[in-house]
Amino acid sequence: MRKYCAMLYEIECDQFAETINGQRVPRGRIRFRPGLNTVLGDRQGENSIGKSTFLLTVDFCFGGNDYLDSEKTKNNVVRFVGNHVIKFAFKFGDRIEYYSRNTLDPTHVSKCDENYNEIGDAISLDDFQKHLFTSYQIQTAQCSWRSLVGRFARIYGRHNYSEEFPLQYGGEPDADAIKALEQIYGVYDLVKEYEDFYKAKNKRKTVRTNAANLGEIVTIARTKKQVKANTKEVEELEKQLEELLNKEDRSLAEKDTTQLDKAAEIKGQITVLKRRRTRLVSQLNAVKANLEEGLTPTSDDIQDLQEFFPKANIAKLETIEHFHKKMQTILTDEMSEEVQRLEALIAESTKEMQRLEDEQRQLGVPTHVSKKFLDETVRLRSRINFLKTQNEGYDESQKLAAETKDAKTRMEDVRKNQLDSVQAMINQEMVRLNDFIYDGKQYAPEIKFSDAKNGNPKYTFGCDWNSGTGENYKNLIIFDLSVFKTTELPFIVHDSLIFKNIADLPIDKIMQLYMNSGKQVFISFDKHKAFTDYTAKTVYDTRVIELHDNGGELFGWSWAKKAENESGEESSEDDEK
Repeated sequence: MRKYCAMLYEIECDQFAETINGQRVPRGRIRFRPGLNTVLGDRQGENSIGKSTFLLTVDFCFGGNDYLDSEKTKNNVVRFVGNHVIKFAFKFGDRIEYYSRNTLDPTHVSKCDENYNEIGDAISLDDFQKHLFTSYQIQTAQCSWRSLVGRFARIYGRHNYSEEFPLQYGGEPDADAIKALEQIYGVYDLVKEYEDFYKAKNKRKTVRTNAANLGEIVTIARTKKQVKANTKEVEELEKQLEELLNKEDRSLAEKDTTQLDKAAEIKGQITVLKRRRTRLVSQLNAVKANLEEGLTPTSDDIQDLQEFFPKANIAKLETIEHFHKKMQTILTDEMSEEVQRLEALIAESTKEMQRLEDEQRQLGVPTHVSKKFLDETVRLRSRINFLKTQNEGYDESQKLAAETKDAKTRMEDVRKNQLDSVQAMINQEMVRLNDFIYDGKQYAPEIKFSDAKNGNPKYTFGCDWNSGTGENYKNLIIFDLSVFKTTELPFIVHDSLIFKNIADLPIDKIMQLYMNSGKQVFISFDKHKAFTDYTAKTVYDTRVIELHDNGGELFGWSWAKKAENESGEESSEDDEK
């Protein structure tokens, strides 16, 4: 069965042109192949002809954004060329998909037919990158598409071609670069499981400690000294409680503090009801006394009055008496109602007292026990429980600290083991590739990871026995090819500056490795005839576009060159790599 092949199939841009006899001739569709694809410069090694810009265009098709970055394209292609559309196609097995991406709206990618007519709605750049991730059948890597491919597109201006720091990408610290490498090798998820577990433990420990130190949590003893003081106080309080129970009711020692607290509450309610009932009874007795004694004078009382006061107006007094009798009748009725009301309230209070006493008995607390005793018992019990809880909180904090330390140790061990595994895979492959280049006669470069256990891993790269410039750049290529071989990295890009100081023999063998990689490799190369016949023929045969000075630049002209203006003066622009 034929192996599935995913590759960049072609690029086309209306602005890509040659200037021939003063006429701009579009370059048309630029086709790619599996394996090596070379952007070939001229024999003089001229700069400012667009080699790096074309490689950035390739990266643009793979979802990158540096093609539009003024730093990387020397003051921005759009500034000199204007907005334009990059058309490109991918081949996935037997299926070819056509797309276009406009520099005016680089955050979207348009689907196209084979003639690059847009069809349907544009998709977001993020969705397009995810589509490439899926279509290239990436299964092991645990990172985003751009994190996977971006760091191995080593193009002038991107500042990721340091021969001493091959993981350098976008100014990220070593720890992040190493994490990205772990993700590319598919080992990071295991590390992350331990890392997340440790972080959760450590966060809980930190929050708990800070809250205790700030006094926001008072149920945690903060020091061993406090634990000892709490223990001593508990012993004293338990002794006081023992004495109190022995004086009142020893059976209450078995009762839960909650029960006693509830009983004290009930006792307080009964006391309030007793006071209320006493007050009501007093009011009832007063009303009854008034009813029994009467409120108005009798006829005998008036006759006795006449004996002492002969001239008194008896008739008028009898009239007043008559009025009083009527009032008596009214007040008697009202007092009778008041008697009934008070008796009902007394009965209700008595019933509620009985209910509360029954509830207290159900708690196992006798009704004869005083509220003062219950309150004191609850106070002692509560204080004892609080101090014990503080000590238990301290024990829990110590346990959490030990668990956090253990989680950190396990995380560090897993991280180190995984990095050791990645280090071994890369170094073994670099030895194999280096032996192929030098027939086993020279030492291979090594990548070494260190400080993995302190949460801030670092790395070194190179060969201790040979650190010349050309050797270091050769080592960078070997590193990329090693990762290329041992991961799902779908392509690599090497700009011409990487090859400039490498000797002929390594270049010949590197070209063979490129050709036999089984994946797409994009390079720019110039002065090819200054190298061996094999290298010269290889880069010439694999060229996808050939650029040169004086009209053969990527856009048919170079904005880096001085041009005479109408007054005969000259002006200049920054050069384009």
